[in-house]
Amino acid sequence: MKRRTIHCLALAVLFAISGQMARADEQVIIVGRYYPAPGREAELETRLVRIVKYLKQAEPTVTYRLHRSAKEPTVFMFYEIFPSQAALDHERETVAALRKRDPPPDGIFGKPPEVETYGFLAE
Repeated sequence: MKRRTIHCLALAVLFAISGQMARADEQVIIVGRYYPAPGREAELETRLVRIVKYLKQAEPTVTYRLHRSAKEPTVFMFYEIFPSQAALDHERETVAALRKRDPPPDGIFGKPPEVETYGFLAE
């Protein structure tokens, strides 16, 4: 019985490791919602459009899309499709450098952005 338990645990670890390796080359999707402070919608929209243009040039293998909510026009939704985890890691470095050079103005957000990461399941 003890040997069977160890064998099952070893298989579980192998499957987990192989799954992580397989996911390293799969798409990663980031979805963010941005909420401008009242009266600063146009300013945030301009800033987000500028960031998308910059990132498209810096990271041409990544898909960037910016949307405004039809239901709540003061909410912006941004999503990115990365071809791999490595591409996401590289983009995070690019964004960190951009934020250091051009930080968001104080008070531009009505509430903090909500950002989620999704793994690819099916097409």
